[in-house]
This record gives sequence, structure tokens and C-alpha cells, in this order.
Amino acid sequence: GFIDWVGVDRGSTVKKGQVMVRLIAPELLAQSNEAIAKAKAVSSELQQARSKLSAAKASLLEAKAQLAGDEDTYTRTKEASLVPGVVAPNDVVVLGQKVEADREKVKVWQENIEAASNAVKALTDSLVAAKRASDNYKDISQYLVITAPFDGYVTERNMHVGSFVGPLGHGAYPAIIRVQQLSLLRIITPVPEAIVGGVVPGAEVEFTVSTHPSERFKGKVARIGNALEQKTRTMPVELNYPNPGWRILPGMFCEVYWPTKRPHPSLFLPPSAVETTSTLSTFVCRINNDQVEWVPVVQGEMMNNLTEVFGDLKEGDLVALRCTDALKPHTRVKPTLTQLK
Repeated sequence: GFIDWVGVDRGSTVKKGQVMVRLIAPELLAQSNEAIAKAKAVSSELQQARSKLSAAKASLLEAKAQLAGDEDTYTRTKEASLVPGVVAPNDVVVLGQKVEADREKVKVWQENIEAASNAVKALTDSLVAAKRASDNYKDISQYLVITAPFDGYVTERNMHVGSFVGPLGHGAYPAIIRVQQLSLLRIITPVPEAIVGGVVPGAEVEFTVSTHPSERFKGKVARIGNALEQKTRTMPVELNYPNPGWRILPGMFCEVYWPTKRPHPSLFLPPSAVETTSTLSTFVCRINNDQVEWVPVVQGEMMNNLTEVFGDLKEGDLVALRCTDALKPHTRVKPTLTQLK
């Protein structure tokens, strides 16, 4: 259809159920009027059919009364004709024929009543169908009035009065208006595979946005994807943020400070203490009895310029601050202790 009226614009605040746009559809209006006219015509025909049925019933009663009276007269006259000279024989014959004619009239009116009843039933069904068609057009016409589905804020207005509104799809017309909910935002966070085990529903997570760089905001874990993206090896997690004062806007990028937790204390080393060879084997040079040992490790997260390591290491082990493949296993060294802070 065509836009007949637009009551909001970019920047408008709307409430749920508020009328924002009204459309007109000439074809739909014509079809609706046609359905209403058809329903009225069928209703008129039904009234006429009911009147005919009532008239036929009255005529049947009249015919039955006439038949009863003529039958009584015929019976009495026939009995009187048994006495010679009282009643002419022709009168008995005439009355008998009249009774037969009355019976035919009763039969005809009974058939008329049946036909009229069938006509009333058919027109009643037609009227119900016509009313349903008219109601269907009324239901469809409700889509010509567009209301706000929730309390929100109009962020776009792409069409104006007189514009033609088409369906969605390839080469579709743009949305008339776009309403976004600013009072409650969803923050979609890709959580790395290594720490998805620490995601707890309802946990508070801090985040920042570039618009307010000096502030940290808190959202709550509301929905967990429970499946990893194959390309990024991350799991989408959604946070809910009430957004008081609409200070954060939809579409902003956030930096999320995701809390992680290990079941046991982790060991951290300077990045220089961890070596990765050309064969992609990662190891640490541990010093045991003044001899070098290569201890395979797996790197974890970075924190405070230190890297997390997992392997056959324990707190208090002596490791080379600068581990290289030049320090071959069993090489004897004289270590100088350095305490990391």
C-alpha cells in the first residue's frame, strides 16, 4: 500500500502500542467494500427468503383449514345423500373433487415450504461465508496500522507520506522506520575456547566503550551459546545490560574484561623463558643440579607481562630467564639467581 500518515521521526520516543504509521491500500479497500456489499445483498435475500417461508407456512395452515372444512362438508353431504331426494348426487361429486383439490394445495404448499427452507439454509450459509470474508479483510486491514511493538527509540525513518510500501526480499523497499530498544541491551561476547569452562550464568562481567573510556560498566551473563564457532574457536555469550540513561547505544563495540578462573593455581614466567622451536615444540629450560633440562610446556594466558605455562613444573623450580635451543639438555651451567617481582 501507500503511506498515508507518519506520526514519528528519527529521534522520537515511542511507547508499546503507540500508532506510528498508517497505510492505505486501494485494492484492499475495494475488495473489502465488495465483501461488505455482498454480505448486505445476501442478508437482503435471506430476509426475502424468510418472508417467503413464513408466507408459505401461513398458506399451508390456510390450505389445511380449508381441507378440513371441505372434508367435513363432504362427509356430511355424502351421509345425507343416502336418503333419496335430500341431496343431489352431483353435489356430492363436486364436494369430493373440491376435497381432492384442497389436498393437492396442501401438498403444493408443503413442497413450497421445503423449498423455501432449503433456500433459507443456503442463504444463511452464504451470509456466514460473506461475513467471514468481510472479517478477513478487516483483519488484513489492521496491518495497515503500524504500532510500536515495545517501548523504544526511533533510530531511522526511510519513507514518507505517499511512498509505496513493498514486501521484504531481494530488491525490497527499505524499512519504513526502525525502532530500537535502548533500555535493555545485549552484549554479544566471543569467549575463547580455553576459558569457556569458566562461564557462569548470572555472573557480572565488566566492560568499557570508547565513548566513556574512564568508566567500567557491568553486565550479567544471560545466554550461553554452548557451541563453538569453527573459524574463530570461540563461543558466543550474551550479557544483559539495563543501560540507564541510554548512555550506551546499540552497535557500539565493547572491550570486555572477562573473569577467568583456574581449578588450581597457575605458574607464570617471563615470555623470554619460554622457547618455541621450528618444529613448534614449546619448552622451558629448567636448571637441575647445574644441568639444563628441556621441559615441554603449553602456554596459557598473558597477564602482567607474564605468560601462563602448564607442564612438569612446580613452584620453586629454577629456570633460565632466557631459554634458547642453544642451551642443550645436560649442558652444565653456573646460574645466577634473579628474583622476579
